[in-house]
Amino acid sequence: MRKITVLSIILAVFILSCGGGTEYRDASKDKGSMEWGPREIKTTVKTMVDDLYDYLKNEYKNPAYLQVQKIRNRTTEHIDTNMLSNEIVTNLVQKRIRFIDDTYTKEALEEIERGMTGLIDPAYAIPMGEMKSPNFYLFGEISDNVRNDGKKRLQYLVVTMNLTNLRTRELMWKQQQEFLKATTTNKLSF
Repeated sequence: MRKITVLSIILAVFILSCGGGTEYRDASKDKGSMEWGPREIKTTVKTMVDDLYDYLKNEYKNPAYLQVQKIRNRTTEHIDTNMLSNEIVTNLVQKRIRFIDDTYTKEALEEIERGMTGLIDPAYAIPMGEMKSPNFYLFGEISDNVRNDGKKRLQYLVVTMNLTNLRTRELMWKQQQEFLKATTTNKLSF
């Protein structure tokens, strides 16, 4: 009995020491997989950012204040759409495109009110009437169509982004990024 317990412990330590380890890779060089991943995100971000930046700088030519709305996931898999929108916004902000963030509007209003009470030095108080409203909403969706073709699983993914003018409700810009992924499926899986 004691031999079995000792052997079990030795075997468990051996199994735990053989597996694992973390390896970091360059996300831009990801080869892709069956699931939505870095390759799809990086390709989509590049397409959307390049095209939207070109539209805003060369066609619209006026100050643009964008606000990001939800990117809807209409696929058959879990996709963190916030990761995609955050990367798009980060890239556009680095190109000096301005975004409106409502995250701390309540706190900003409280600071404005506090400044109006006389408790705050007027030189440092936030003045009334300097907040900006967005003139565009940036939103989109990810859709897919999945089918099986013999031993391959085919997934046609389409990422669509839209830019709507809030004043006129005109759709001012729209872009798509498509992916057709063929994945070999195994009959046996564990």
